[in-house]
Amino acid sequence: MAINTKMTIEEAAKELFALRGYQGLSMRRLSEATGISLSVTYHYFKDKETLLKKLFDSTVKQLGQKRAALPERNSASEMLRDRIGFQLDNALDIVFVLKYYMHFRDNYQKNPEGYLPKTAYIHITEVLNRGVVSGEFRLEQTVDTEAKVIAHAINGFLLEYFPASPTPDEREALISSIHGFVLRAVRGDVLQKVND
Repeated sequence: MAINTKMTIEEAAKELFALRGYQGLSMRRLSEATGISLSVTYHYFKDKETLLKKLFDSTVKQLGQKRAALPERNSASEMLRDRIGFQLDNALDIVFVLKYYMHFRDNYQKNPEGYLPKTAYIHITEVLNRGVVSGEFRLEQTVDTEAKVIAHAINGFLLEYFPASPTPDEREALISSIHGFVLRAVRGDVLQKVND
C-alpha cells in the first residue's frame, strides 16, 4: 500500500508540474488531486522541491533506459525517425523534464549551446554522430549545436500538442514532416538549394 501511495503522489506531481509549472504545483493541490491527506503527502516528501528533484532524477533515468532500449538501426536516418517518435510517445515525461530545466535553470552552468545540459539532447547527438561517421550527414555547425536545435524543434511540436496526444495519423504525419525537414538540413540539401 505504501509503495502505491508514494507512486500515486509522484505520478500526480509529475502531471501537475508538466501542466501547470512550478507555481501550479503545491503540496495542498497535490493532496487534493490524489485524495491523499496532506499529512501523508508530507510524510513521503518534506517539500515540493524535494519531490520535484526526486521525480526529475528518476524520470531522466527512465527516459535514458527507454532510449537505450530502442532498436538498433542500420542508418542514422532510421535512428532519427525513432527518436522523433520517442519524443512524441514520452510527452509527459519530456515536458516535465523541460519545465524542470526551465524553472531550475540557475542550477545549470551555461555551456556554449545555452543552459540546457547536454544530456537534454543526447538522443539527437547520438544520431548526428552516427550520421557524420557514416557519411550520411554533413553538418554546418558542431554536433552539439545542431543536436540542440533539432531537439528544440521536435520538442516545440511536442509542446504544441501537450497535454493532448496526436492521433495515430497526426503522429505519423508529424514524424514524417520533422524527419524530412531535419534530413534535408543535415544532408546539406537546404544549403545547396539556397546556394543554387
